[in-house]
Amino acid sequence: MRRDVFEGALAGFAKTLVLDEARPVVPLAELLRRETLDRLLLQVYGPELMPDQQPVLVSQWMKYYAMQLIPPVMVASLVHGVSWPLAVDQLSFALHERGFLDGVRFEGALFDASNSGDPFERFAPLLDNLQQVIDRLSAYGSVAPGVLWGNAGDYLETCLRELAAVSDVSLAPGYGLLRERLKPDGTRNPLFNAITYIEGNDGQSLRQRRSCCLSHRVEWVGRCEHCPLSR
Repeated sequence: MRRDVFEGALAGFAKTLVLDEARPVVPLAELLRRETLDRLLLQVYGPELMPDQQPVLVSQWMKYYAMQLIPPVMVASLVHGVSWPLAVDQLSFALHERGFLDGVRFEGALFDASNSGDPFERFAPLLDNLQQVIDRLSAYGSVAPGVLWGNAGDYLETCLRELAAVSDVSLAPGYGLLRERLKPDGTRNPLFNAITYIEGNDGQSLRQRRSCCLSHRVEWVGRCEHCPLSR
């Protein structure tokens, strides 16, 4: 990895990168196999929840995935115009001892990527990756794709807000993924309005997800902070 990509105020966006070659990682293609997901979700959540609450657990797993992948990819593109190969067979993830995702390793080198102002062109590799992962998780966990796209959009919007606080780089391509109702081919953009801000009773702006992440179905997990069902 080029060391100048995440220097200074940008260092926090690299905290999920696995740079230690000795650290064990598991290929993403292996992580998405039914047998692997069964084992990991059981390890993380135990037999009390797995498999009875499988849709909820898959939604939580997608949050970890988005948390590891999206920040370094978005910042590398928006700040430096570079990216890594993002095909499913070119990513691996470290696992925490409890079993959840705890870091991403990009198996290819950084390269000069598209600097298009069209967000769907610029971030096509990321969107293709998310589509494949969400398709597999949705089928495995019997959870609506919109729930999983909502998780991705949540972390995308968080990443953009945090980047705005430390950089004056244009965020328009990133926000375009959240603000365009349709993709260039006329199909629905699954990230559209993943996060909105509404005025609360006290006049303060309240952050709200468009889709529920299902966490409220499990008592000890509870509602997420920006649950749309609580408004």
